[in-house]
Amino acid sequence: MNNNISNSTKPCLVQTAQGFTVSYRDKYLYSKYAPSKAINQYIQELVLQPQTIILCVSPVLSYGLKELAQKLPQDCIMLACEYEEELYALMLEQKEAVQDDRFSFLTKEELLNLGPLLTKQNVTLQSGFTLPQCGTFRRIIKIDFSAGAQFNSQLYDKVMENAVNALMTYWANRVTLVKFGRRYSTNFFKNLACCDKTIPIQNFFESVDKPIIVFGAGESLVQGIEEARKGHYVICVDTALQPLVAQGIVPDAVFIEEAQNVISKCFIGMSRVETHVFAGLSSLHAITRYFKPEQLSFFTTEFTQARFIDRFEQAGILPPKNEPFGSVGITAYYYALLFRKDKSVPIKTYGLDFAYSAGRTHTKGAMADKARFLYSSRIKNDANYAAAFNEPAFKKNEKMFTTPIMVRYEQILEALREPQRTHDTFGVPEALQEPQRTHDTFGVPEALEGPQKIAQILQEEAASLKELKSLLTGETKLPADQLEQKITKLIQEREYLYLHFPDGNRFAYTQSFLNRVRVEVDYFLKILNQ
Repeated sequence: MNNNISNSTKPCLVQTAQGFTVSYRDKYLYSKYAPSKAINQYIQELVLQPQTIILCVSPVLSYGLKELAQKLPQDCIMLACEYEEELYALMLEQKEAVQDDRFSFLTKEELLNLGPLLTKQNVTLQSGFTLPQCGTFRRIIKIDFSAGAQFNSQLYDKVMENAVNALMTYWANRVTLVKFGRRYSTNFFKNLACCDKTIPIQNFFESVDKPIIVFGAGESLVQGIEEARKGHYVICVDTALQPLVAQGIVPDAVFIEEAQNVISKCFIGMSRVETHVFAGLSSLHAITRYFKPEQLSFFTTEFTQARFIDRFEQAGILPPKNEPFGSVGITAYYYALLFRKDKSVPIKTYGLDFAYSAGRTHTKGAMADKARFLYSSRIKNDANYAAAFNEPAFKKNEKMFTTPIMVRYEQILEALREPQRTHDTFGVPEALQEPQRTHDTFGVPEALEGPQKIAQILQEEAASLKELKSLLTGETKLPADQLEQKITKLIQEREYLYLHFPDGNRFAYTQSFLNRVRVEVDYFLKILNQ
């Protein structure tokens, strides 16, 4: 401790007339006259909203933390962030200054992975603090508590951006689940029941030793037609199947993730095509009627983080699992990386434009393109101008358009690409890296244990639903506390019963919630007993 600024790499406490400041790397982190005045005044004037995560950046001497904790609204938490190791050590020495169960320090690793941590279930930090589930929060703010935030300002901005994106993605997914969650779960159980009759997708891993082309249904698909005739392994998305077959190209693999009936139009006249279909468990079950079992393989797209999916995965009955990329084109590319024998096998992409010319959304011959003409009339133009347009940069000079969500898809695809062997085609940028190739990353065994195990687990699931039904209807009598405990346990382990409710981001033991669950029990019993 001294009264002069220090150029040491170690933080140094400096006595002032109104308390201590810190000297570090030729900078005072707090005022040398009134160290706590600025942050306390800022906290005093701050207006906080409920359900907020507050990133407290570089609160080295804990000034302002206690005052902030005293004015926290409902469902708010404070997370202290410090990337500088020396300052982090000094900050931990002050941890007794704030005694609040809504406050925690983040380690460097937790700070860098904050976005993913916020979207996971039951995350306990190194400090012992358990993060509330993601649906608790709706916004994030960042407060710089000292000048220490300036040493890594870009990193803190990036952490903030990732955390905001994680919350936005969560709530966007919640809207999707409200609209389609019941359909996803329905398809999930129907497809899972017939998994044992199909070819495991693991059989295709590291099996392709010739160049691979992945076709999306964008307008640049036509640019790859001639190349696809030259003995490549051709993978396409569902909406690209008809345009390719019309050109005399039969894809080796077709990927499907769409859960709605509208996708069935893309398979009209395709039942005799000798291709192999790779379908997500949550994709439209009716598609399986178009193809023989030996033409089908399933994979698991984790459409939500749920205990029932984890249970089935631990039981070893789920096909390999991948993140919900949002675009079937990205999913097809992801599995192309796993299908190739090694990294020497090149992968090219056509039709994964995530942009389109004015009035168009798909390549010629795709179902969406045909629909433009089917539904056009004198008062309705055959062009599609419904999207909100942004103008992206393209190698060609023609004017192209995109939307914010498609820009995001392009960024995800970019993160999967491998610069050395992936070819940049028609405006799709070079990208960064591919996923790990070890099969252990999927968390499933090499092969399922046969139809008996799948059937047995689904029968056990149906039995649990019958037990829940008897509890909800009063057929089984229990004391009130035991009844609540039993019902809560059965429902919380089966999120498919309520994830599509508008308030289905968390279970609630209320009469209204239980009444709706009771209706869903009958519905899913019919599905499981088919």
